[in-house]
Amino acid sequence: MITNDRQYKITKSQLEEFRNAQDLLSDQRPEHVHPRIFKAHQDAVAAQMEELSIQLQEYENLKAGHIVVSEIRNLKDLPLALIKARIANGLTQSQLAETLGMKMQQIQRYEAEGYASASLKTLLKIADQLQIRINGSLQIRPVDAPEFLDLKKYPFKQMFERNWFGNFGIASINEAAKNSPELIRQLFESAGLSTFKYSFNKRSFRKGSNINEYALNAWYARVLIKAKSQTIQRVFNREAISEDWLKGLVTLSQYDNGPVLAGQYLMDAGIRFIIESALEGTLLDGAALLMEDFSPVVAITLRHDRLDNFWFVLLHEIAHIMLHLNEDLDVIFEDLDVALDGIEKEADNYALNVMIPNESWRKSLARLSPTNATINNQAKKLGIHPALVAGRIRRETASYYLFNDLIGLGQVRKQFINESK
Repeated sequence: MITNDRQYKITKSQLEEFRNAQDLLSDQRPEHVHPRIFKAHQDAVAAQMEELSIQLQEYENLKAGHIVVSEIRNLKDLPLALIKARIANGLTQSQLAETLGMKMQQIQRYEAEGYASASLKTLLKIADQLQIRINGSLQIRPVDAPEFLDLKKYPFKQMFERNWFGNFGIASINEAAKNSPELIRQLFESAGLSTFKYSFNKRSFRKGSNINEYALNAWYARVLIKAKSQTIQRVFNREAISEDWLKGLVTLSQYDNGPVLAGQYLMDAGIRFIIESALEGTLLDGAALLMEDFSPVVAITLRHDRLDNFWFVLLHEIAHIMLHLNEDLDVIFEDLDVALDGIEKEADNYALNVMIPNESWRKSLARLSPTNATINNQAKKLGIHPALVAGRIRRETASYYLFNDLIGLGQVRKQFINESK
């Protein structure tokens, strides 16, 4: 189906090319071509021309208002109806996105995939905006994916103990176990994810061992739910993340409550900030992700309760937001104990350079002659916490037994006692 003027122009051009090809075929059959093959070529061209003509005519009729889309009786027809209704209402993809408070690229993506990744809430919101009435009977059928809803696939007890199902009125683990398929389904639906999807294609995971994909997906859903519940006052602007903004963020590390201040600093810039401990079987440090409206989210697990690790993970995720996340890759999970190339190496280098500019680090006495004194002096000169300097030395030398008294052991989780349970 043609969904915009650009596709309409391309389709018209294709039809003209087929017409030229048809004219050439109708002139005379080459002697070396069998009549049946020649006739098959002619039929194929004619069929393609008819298909293109139908698409062009439908788009022209929709734009002219000759087709009205106001009601559907089968939910399967909703995605196509939304596209047709937008065109019939004289709205471009950009105009519809603006009325919904979304990015044009999101609507473009939804329509290109037939709204396959859109949540039911989003579908109904768009249908309401386009004044489409859904008038049909609803049938509830068993999900054809029993393993996806099997509590044995998840660290279900851990999820229950963290009160992930508290909003669904479940009081005991026995009651939760009896209702586990519905609870797991509701968890994913609340996050705007479909339980029919066995994996999320537009994601990357930095890992060194096998993980529990079910646990990872559940953690992802939990982060999305918490992100949706947050209210931010400013729309994220990538251009606002300047060198000065990053420097301002890193200087917060010198304060005792630096991690808490950092979270608010991100929220003030339109970046949602989530603390959510990893689930068993994920070996997760954090994630950078985009919500449906392309708002960025940084999620940190605090797997390692150290100041140097907190700041490195935080800046690593910001690097992914600035360099890598887009409509084709909307979530990157991290196990930062594993060294990889590609985008992970880029994010590592970005984070290290933001914490301590490479030019300063090359000349640093702390790097050349690391002691408690040189580390503290370097940190004071840069206006950052000594943990960031000590952490970089430990990382670059792979000597993780050094300077345990400087890296802020046990100084992070206690600042997020309610969020990290």
